[in-house]
Amino acid sequence: MKVENVPAYILHSRPFKDSSALLECLTPEHGLVTLVAKGAKRPRSRMQGILQPFILIHIGWVGKSELKTLTHVETQSMSPTLMGQKILLGLYLNEVLMRLLQHLDPHPQLFDDYDNTLRVIATTQSIIEHEFALRQFELKLMAELGYGIDLTIDAKTGESVAPELLYAYDPQVGLIEMSHVSTATVVVSGASIIALHQGQCTNEHQLREVKKLMRYVLSLHLGNKPIESRKLFQVKRPETS
Repeated sequence: MKVENVPAYILHSRPFKDSSALLECLTPEHGLVTLVAKGAKRPRSRMQGILQPFILIHIGWVGKSELKTLTHVETQSMSPTLMGQKILLGLYLNEVLMRLLQHLDPHPQLFDDYDNTLRVIATTQSIIEHEFALRQFELKLMAELGYGIDLTIDAKTGESVAPELLYAYDPQVGLIEMSHVSTATVVVSGASIIALHQGQCTNEHQLREVKKLMRYVLSLHLGNKPIESRKLFQVKRPETS
């Protein structure tokens, strides 16, 4: 099977044999693809400066098995890149994608969401904007994988979420106003839920609440293995990701 001219982002790269690299690439029409980049680690290889995370590239490959061989790579027009601590945010996105996506399972909209999230992080300076962009991406990722959350109604009564009330999240049912539950693992204000739904987080309190909600939702699908990139946040900057 030969594939040509596919837009892609490299989520992870590691050495393979003597001079090659093993790449995990996110593509719109093929999903997560594993590629061998032969000779990529040679000192004079032109691929060394191209095969990096957070750079939009076009690639080609051949192969019938799950492990493909990279045949072509080129960069696209210049786009904003992640610098400094923003790289940590990108590493978090990449790790979550690799943990939750199945290989060769396409999600074209998710590719666009990832691209847009990187651009928001790259072109803004506010920590609130950065972290809320992560929460928005997590929400879209869950929906793409079939675990979407209805942020508009109380799952028990069918009434619209009210900003002045508190809600518990039940993974089997959805959001339920606190007066209708006896115990709750996660409790979030209606105002923060509405902010997440509308994509307009305005303060740090809302940011903390939606982070608590989305971290719990993700944990249901990530299992017990911790997110490795979070260790970097603990060293570099507390309360991120």
